[in-house]
Amino acid sequence: MVNALTLSRGILGVLVAWLLVDGRSDAAPFCLFIVAILTDLVDGWLARRLGATTALGASLDPLADKVLTDVCWLALWWVRRAPGYIALVIVVRDVLVAVAYSLATLRGRRFEPNLPGRLMVSFEGVALAVLLFHGPWLGVHWPSVGVALGVITLLLSLVSVAEYASRGSVALKSTHS
Repeated sequence: MVNALTLSRGILGVLVAWLLVDGRSDAAPFCLFIVAILTDLVDGWLARRLGATTALGASLDPLADKVLTDVCWLALWWVRRAPGYIALVIVVRDVLVAVAYSLATLRGRRFEPNLPGRLMVSFEGVALAVLLFHGPWLGVHWPSVGVALGVITLLLSLVSVAEYASRGSVALKSTHS
């Protein structure tokens, strides 16, 4: 049940992107994204509460997160709500981190998220929600707020990948010594 909830996050991400590109509604993609983000909060809590944490769930969770966020970034870029330099760099970073994670796992090593990466994920969720909201409220120009949050996300993603690269370089040197 918990893994199904996790998988639903990735599926909802694809649906959010499709609805965004379809363009018939601004509210539906935003609301579905919020539901998807909530599944991220619920699935981990539920797995721990039920004693249902598994290696499969631990692997599916970040994959579902990245499917959700990356397809949303690409769709937002496609409909010109997010600058390409933000969307594309974040997606490329996610692919590089996924490859590094896979290689580390195949070699029997742990690949722990770093602090900039954790912060990035938090800013990313808020940035995407704001960019998907795209409506008037309180007299704020929300697209500008979303882009500003996206830039913070981008900077954190670059710091995160630099730290991962540094950590990987140290690990490689220690295995060749």
